[in-house]
Amino acid sequence: MRKLPLWYGLALLVIICGVSGQVFAVELFLPEEVRPGLRGIARTVISGNTIETFDVEVLGVVPQSPPLSSYIMVRVSGDAVDRAGGIALGMSGSPVYIQDRLLGAISHVYTYSDHRIGLVTPAADMFKIYDEMPTPEPVLPEDVVAVAAPLLVQGLNERNMDYLLKGLGASRSQVMPSFSAASISIPAAFEPGSMFGVQLLRGDFQVASFGTVTHVKDDGRFIAMGHPVFHRGAVEFFASAAYVHYTLPNLEAPMKIVSLGATVGKVAQDRSAGVGGILGTPVDYVPISIVVNDTERGQRKSYYVESVKDEQVLIPLVVSSAYQSIDAALDRIGDGTAYVRVEFVSQGFTQRMIRENLFYSDSDIAVWCLVDLESGLELLMHNNLQAVDLQQIKIEVEISRERKTATIERATPSTSHVKAGESVDVEVLIRPYRGQLETRTLRLNIPPDTAEGLLTVTVRSGAESYYDIDPPVHTSILSAEGEAEDDEEPMRSFIADADTLDDLIEEYMDRERNNELVAEFYPFLDSPEIEDATEEEQALNDLGYYAWAEPVEPVVVRLSTQFVLEGMATFDLSISR
Repeated sequence: MRKLPLWYGLALLVIICGVSGQVFAVELFLPEEVRPGLRGIARTVISGNTIETFDVEVLGVVPQSPPLSSYIMVRVSGDAVDRAGGIALGMSGSPVYIQDRLLGAISHVYTYSDHRIGLVTPAADMFKIYDEMPTPEPVLPEDVVAVAAPLLVQGLNERNMDYLLKGLGASRSQVMPSFSAASISIPAAFEPGSMFGVQLLRGDFQVASFGTVTHVKDDGRFIAMGHPVFHRGAVEFFASAAYVHYTLPNLEAPMKIVSLGATVGKVAQDRSAGVGGILGTPVDYVPISIVVNDTERGQRKSYYVESVKDEQVLIPLVVSSAYQSIDAALDRIGDGTAYVRVEFVSQGFTQRMIRENLFYSDSDIAVWCLVDLESGLELLMHNNLQAVDLQQIKIEVEISRERKTATIERATPSTSHVKAGESVDVEVLIRPYRGQLETRTLRLNIPPDTAEGLLTVTVRSGAESYYDIDPPVHTSILSAEGEAEDDEEPMRSFIADADTLDDLIEEYMDRERNNELVAEFYPFLDSPEIEDATEEEQALNDLGYYAWAEPVEPVVVRLSTQFVLEGMATFDLSISR
């Protein structure tokens, strides 16, 4: 049987956002008592933060598989419903009462259909969420009276939305615009029927889901929504007050236009039957500072956000914030050279973790200069050596319109005949973009145990791997319309052969940079004599077999320049003893 399309009342919103409330002790109306024709009322906010009531009629019970016992199908009516155009996105969690007992929370609406028909998640199922949350010890702040979804986005532009949504596991159809809440100062009640937000990112850019409070205990614990947000189980997200600007009728499903206010507590559970949280409880978060210097216009802009620490969402939240900061500061899309400095701070580090690099793009410098930021986050969040508790992320970006690139044209050794154990200088000619040839000199040291014969040296750019990967938020304009894009993650030069987190961090920081000249060669080593070797073993050894039995590390010399380099040159050396 074909399922009718349902919405969780869930949408995505990125915004800037304040709270209050009252306590309700309530008896539950159990699913086994439900009969068609029963009538009751529900509570929600249609505009501002004033809670209104509307009528509810039970149409039937829809049995479900565990962990939910059932859904209750209802028809809603009344002036508030008429003005909203039916059950709106953001009404999820609206408490339904029959005979002054809590039946449950409105949680689903049928799209492109009669928006006055919806489903209610039973309160008996939702109250199990309380069992997952211990009774809180903190005393509620004086300005918060305890009783106590679309995902909303404010501050981010269209260009990086797909990357953010992919990281959060949300679809494009769930995104709606939000008003800035910087001017929203009206305190919001936190009680059954109140709007509230499940916030992942706050500050200059914000990401949140919103819904309606279903029930609040006198100790500050609350349940809401009647459906999951990300279905992540135990979580630690911001719980925020919310303000409804307008409830907009819509053909697919009506929706509330919402801004968020101050953080009022923590969302601690994200389960099938809804979300649960605790008022007055602080949330651990990662502060992220982003400074962008636009040298073309002589402007320096600073941005600040705070992200929840959930490993599944931290990376897209941080990268999207950095991307938007660059776009906002430059106020253009296009070419440029970017110096980027990223620092990750954690009390668990034994050294400072800083990565500096130079990037160039002739099409979109904002996205291409984020490669090191994302790879560093992936290293910290996804390494299999040690969990990392990030305390802070600092990002500095300086962007020039000037093209600071150069091509390697030729590499010439000071002599082609070198003895093992000696050194040779290599003169490298590079041509800056539309500039005159320049010379850089590298010194190669030949290991003493290098075998006699010819040896090939490669001089290349440290940016070699940079040109082989896609940027974290890049969308190709070459993809044919309607053609399925490759969903695989772009290849990263992920660090291997590290035994500790310190080793991993050290190798990340020391990774080749795009502005470096790199000269390297693999030395053929003299074959050692083998004691008690058989005739066959000695013959193989004489042929150099055993010299290659163990991996041979290349000899590498690096030199920094002021250009993002490309190209390669090679030459041979004759090694003698």
